[in-house]
Amino acid sequence: MNKLTGIILNVLVMIMIISCNQSTKKSEQIIKEPKGSFEAVFIGVNDTIIPDDISSEVEIDRRLLRNLNLTKDSDFIGEKRNFYMHAMGSIAIEDAQFYHFKVTSSGGIKFKINNKDVVANTKIHRKETNFAKAYVDSGSAIFEVEYFSGTHKPHIFLEWSRDGENFETLPDELFSNLDAFEVQAMETSEISSEESLQSDNILTDEEKKNGWKLLFDGNTTNGWHTFNKPGTIGRKWKAKDGMLVFEGRKRFEFYVAGRKIELGTTNKVLDGGEDIVTDDAYENFELTLEWKISEAGNNGIFYTVQENEKYDECWKTSPEMQVLDNNRHKDGLIYKHRSGDLYDLMAFKPIGVKPQGEWNKVRIIKNKGKVEHWLNNIKGVSFDLNSEEWKEMISKSKFAHLKDFANPGPGKIGFQDHDNLVSFKNIKIKIIE
Repeated sequence: MNKLTGIILNVLVMIMIISCNQSTKKSEQIIKEPKGSFEAVFIGVNDTIIPDDISSEVEIDRRLLRNLNLTKDSDFIGEKRNFYMHAMGSIAIEDAQFYHFKVTSSGGIKFKINNKDVVANTKIHRKETNFAKAYVDSGSAIFEVEYFSGTHKPHIFLEWSRDGENFETLPDELFSNLDAFEVQAMETSEISSEESLQSDNILTDEEKKNGWKLLFDGNTTNGWHTFNKPGTIGRKWKAKDGMLVFEGRKRFEFYVAGRKIELGTTNKVLDGGEDIVTDDAYENFELTLEWKISEAGNNGIFYTVQENEKYDECWKTSPEMQVLDNNRHKDGLIYKHRSGDLYDLMAFKPIGVKPQGEWNKVRIIKNKGKVEHWLNNIKGVSFDLNSEEWKEMISKSKFAHLKDFANPGPGKIGFQDHDNLVSFKNIKIKIIE
């Protein structure tokens, strides 16, 4: 514990390391639910919040990493083995283009850029080299590394290339990119007094006249079912106090620089979760609803969902309007991952989300392939599913391999099981003829 004093330095990389007393022969994935006793080594930033329920025997350390080339024991935690590491930081990207990455490691590793898997070699291995190619926008790219050394000598070495042939280590100055952790302050947009006085989950005479339909009656989950499972809905989805609520689940979590990071696998089927979708499909429509997210929470709204057994989650067939606590969830650091965004594809501009804990009013319009995202009476995203610009954007994204993604025809409305508590109300739809 003495290491903690005097080693507080400026952030370049945020890291958590867990050393579990488990046999590595049973561990083929990096992330495991903590079982039994374990020690955790947090290497973080100045205002790291250590969970209260961590054992008093936990070793805590903070240090400055100048890059992601970690090849000596002192780059990690000395002679320790069987530890888990979660690292998060930023790389300054000058030009938007495809980059080639070369990651040499021992143990098991995942390397992500802006929440997209670039390298995933999660089985415990002796020293191996993995190559990958990913499109990265200019600006501050947020990277994450999940690493489990097993019994092997820990080793991570990162290189990149523009042409796929001439690889080099990333210059240290590209990691000195702390502005990525400064997120623009939230702005708010007042909902009109007429809207605020209207009763929840009720259609006015004017709305009925104009063809609006309720997708949630305020009392039951009728009209909704688990993705790919018509007639059923997980017990974590409930009609409660006039809201459609996903109750969330407890995971192993901690905060670094005020941002929540959650670890551990979950079985959403046994836990009564999974994504839900409407019973009916819609092609041209106007959808309105309100959402409220828990602290550091994450969720999403989908609107072209295609049910098919080859897909296990809504995001693999539908664009997503992001629902997020921008200021507390780690994805709030990632451009195009914030509230209102067309997730991972287009940023919502200007920022229109209200502070966490308040209700946000959504309006999504989809008409003949043209889509608009509105948040609190602000239009911040618009695109055309039939355009060449859309096709080019998808070709550079994590969705490029998904053949049924963003079908411009009929699709279902969906909400996400993303582990965190979220509430919806006043879910209404009007068919556009």
